Amino acid sequence: MAEEPSLSNSNNIEMNLTAYGDSKVTQVGQINAAEVKIIVDRIEPVLERLQQISQPESPGVLKGGNPNKSLAYWQGRKTEIAQIQQWLTDKNTFLIGIEGIGGTGKSMLAAKIYDEIEGFPKRFWADVSYGAGFSDLARQVLSEFGFSVPEQETQLMQALVKCLQSGQFLLIIDNLESLLQPDRQWGSQFYSDFFNAWVEYGGNSKVIITTRERPELKGFEWLPLKGLQLAEGIALLTALGIRGDLGDFVELVDGHPLLLRLVADLLKEEYSQDPDLRRLADLGLGNLRQLLTDPQVVGVHRRENVGMVLVLDASFERLSQLQKALLLNISVYRGAVDSAAAVAVLPGSSKTEIEGELRNLVKRFLLSEKLNGNRRFEFQPVVLEYMRYKAGDQTEAHQRAIDYYRSIVKQPPWTTKDDVKEYLEIFHHFYQLQNYDSAFDTLRNCDYFLTLRGYYADQVELYGQLVSKWKDIGDRENWNYLASLSSLGLADFSLGQYQQAIDFHQQCLEISREIGDRNSEGKSLINLGLVYLYQGQYQEAIEFFQQSLDIARE
Repeated sequence: MAEEPSLSNSNNIEMNLTAYGDSKVTQVGQINAAEVKIIVDRIEPVLERLQQISQPESPGVLKGGNPNKSLAYWQGRKTEIAQIQQWLTDKNTFLIGIEGIGGTGKSMLAAKIYDEIEGFPKRFWADVSYGAGFSDLARQVLSEFGFSVPEQETQLMQALVKCLQSGQFLLIIDNLESLLQPDRQWGSQFYSDFFNAWVEYGGNSKVIITTRERPELKGFEWLPLKGLQLAEGIALLTALGIRGDLGDFVELVDGHPLLLRLVADLLKEEYSQDPDLRRLADLGLGNLRQLLTDPQVVGVHRRENVGMVLVLDASFERLSQLQKALLLNISVYRGAVDSAAAVAVLPGSSKTEIEGELRNLVKRFLLSEKLNGNRRFEFQPVVLEYMRYKAGDQTEAHQRAIDYYRSIVKQPPWTTKDDVKEYLEIFHHFYQLQNYDSAFDTLRNCDYFLTLRGYYADQVELYGQLVSKWKDIGDRENWNYLASLSSLGLADFSLGQYQQAIDFHQQCLEISREIGDRNSEGKSLINLGLVYLYQGQYQEAIEFFQQSLDIARE
């Protein structure tokens, strides 16, 4: 379990300040530049985390179907909606991107479009925030829209393009930044090919994506999403029951929707009878104005993130010990969790008690709730990154998550990727623990199924992550390293990526000869022969097969 925060924990952000006087929003004794620097330096690590793109994680099961997002307290965005509506009716626009920092409401705006826009009889929402592969996306969209799903993974991209060309469909891909590497290149195969093909051929269907970072692609119409306009922000705070100088505060935080919601919920929870912005000083946020307007803070998106961290910290410090532990420990999971998963990483509490606390945290806007069959809870991405930072070392929580997924794994026979999702989650947690051998062993449990069902791109990503780590640590004599290189080569071969397949099989061959593993050497030679055979290079294939035969005869 993640450690409980303490006053000595460097992850804590303290603002022990005393309020006095009258003012707009907040007024507290001035702090000097050195004190501002101390506060900013203290929160700098979490600021950097909030500004970075989420790194692609090992492929998980796609969260698809519909947004399941509450649009309660929706305010404004009339200009943005009008712009998107214009693009949706433009026959020459096929791809629409909504770009903005975390918490600006990209997903909510897309959900509003999904729920209320007319002219699209069929629509599909795909949340790829946990590295969902393109194959999962294509298979689910094709099935949802009533099209046959090709058996070969390499045919899925073309099948999806033809599907979208055949009707007037709406496809929304949420949290696309999760698929991008730090250089804005793709961490998951086929997405780039799909977007390029869709821009080239197009049709009456439309594709909308939300992202914190633009991918290196052409053909998009981009909507840079900023905070709410002044009147919209005032209307939101009014609807939430907040009093005080609302306009001044909206301007201070640039109308950042998530920040406004967090402040409103914090005030209502602590001062339900008097949720006035003047009470922020009593919550240790009396110097918020000075901090957010200080030259050390002002910068691109920096002001919003500083405000977010300070408000999240004020909210976190007012939680009960159980609520704090609950948030810190469930942040180890990917995606929505139910009360059983929460209890698994926080033993000693009843399922009823934990579910009650989860629902209380929803009221504080630190979690969102999904009712789709059973009650599940999920972090807003910015809040998730904050909680993971606060949690620090999550070794124990990862291990408990592994034990939980092991207890609920589905036994064969399997028919869909959803049937092996627990193994993929176990792989993820072992990988985060840097226990790459156990991650490999877990992957082997479902590797044959992934091969039979044609999930070659997933195999490329999963084995690729292991190979990259073993290469970094120089573990060349590890048999699992050799097996992963071989599996990478086989998966690339199945995807028709012959040169990549040759490279991996060649690496496996060289290491096998270096360590004297004749069995692995023979298999590598056979695999190389097969790749050359399928390329019509028969003489090279014969030579590799002959070398393998010689080893077999030995």
